[in-house]
Amino acid sequence: MAASRLPVLILGLALALAAPASRADTAGNTRPAADAAACKGPAGWDAACLRRHYAGPSAAWPAPVIDPGVAWREWAPVPSASSAPLSWTAANAGQQELAADVARPAIVTLGQTLFFDTRLSRKGQVSCASCHLPQRAFTDGLALAVGEDKLMGRRRSTPLYAAPFAPRLFWDGRAASLKQQVLGPIHDPREMNHDAGGVVTRLLETEPYPAQFLRAFGAAPAPQPPVDADRLARALAAYVATLRPEPTRFDEFLNGQPDALDDAEMIGMHLFRTQARCMNCHSGALLTDHGFHNIGLSFYGRRNQDLGRYEVTRDPADLGKFRTPSLRNVSRAGPWMHNGLFPDLKGLLRMYNAGIGRDPVPADPPDPHAPRKSGHIRALDLSADEIDALLAFMRVL
Repeated sequence: MAASRLPVLILGLALALAAPASRADTAGNTRPAADAAACKGPAGWDAACLRRHYAGPSAAWPAPVIDPGVAWREWAPVPSASSAPLSWTAANAGQQELAADVARPAIVTLGQTLFFDTRLSRKGQVSCASCHLPQRAFTDGLALAVGEDKLMGRRRSTPLYAAPFAPRLFWDGRAASLKQQVLGPIHDPREMNHDAGGVVTRLLETEPYPAQFLRAFGAAPAPQPPVDADRLARALAAYVATLRPEPTRFDEFLNGQPDALDDAEMIGMHLFRTQARCMNCHSGALLTDHGFHNIGLSFYGRRNQDLGRYEVTRDPADLGKFRTPSLRNVSRAGPWMHNGLFPDLKGLLRMYNAGIGRDPVPADPPDPHAPRKSGHIRALDLSADEIDALLAFMRVL
């Protein structure tokens, strides 16, 4: 992130203001020095004033509050399902294969059918959609995922809207591709409790799957059958790669309609970008940095301890870190956090306002495994009215 400390003189109707430092996002868009802080007076925020600051193109919006060293991207419309996600631009054979599969409707349709089929689980009790419901922003509304035989997992179902764009998947980042991710729940004994070989055998015996696989992928080299584990994973991955958030008035705003947000939502949007500090982790088209952060909810040394990404990498720098979810359609995706700890979105915002979570009590000698909360998490000093405005904006995402 580039930064400039040159003072810029902003001419107003009757007032010239020295603006804060300009900023540039990772796409190279220099932030203007316009200062929207003047839109707040003794009676609170002036939504009409803020609306003027955000009426133009995003490159002319007030600079968000971004911590030093944070790579962020300006908000933008979500790429269409027919567009290759941003993460596919690398010269990677797996990404190229996925992009080609997404371009073939027969493969995507097959993946969608498989996604909703309970026969992928050993006893035929659950499907992918059991934990990823379209009407719940592809989560399940439960604090912790529940799989076959009603066995409960350790974490809640991961929202899927950012999955096509993420370099690593699951809350702990243990999957490096969509093909790895879609097979994970099939193998997990607490989820589908099956194996790819068993699923393939079942699908070969289930009409019309053999014909659907042939139509989607063509004949396999002899003597291979038309269904195999690789094609199963490719079909599921292709379908997941087409998932996109339901459009909202926020999308209308991004598309150049400044009146698409009401006054409370406009104020909440500005707070999201500034005092609430959300843009440090929730930027870009999907409102996520695709990174991993410790916000103080690892429960280290307590009953529900979960050390997140560290359990995959064993790197002390990853202690207590979890993947940043997309906030698109977030109001439908509760309960929130990796462990479903918050059933109420307003309660969650109040906790962020208080600086959410806590670090372990210092020990003597120091405990090398004690997770340390991210420096991005701080008390916000938002008023009750500002929390309500932030909530109004979150509900329109």
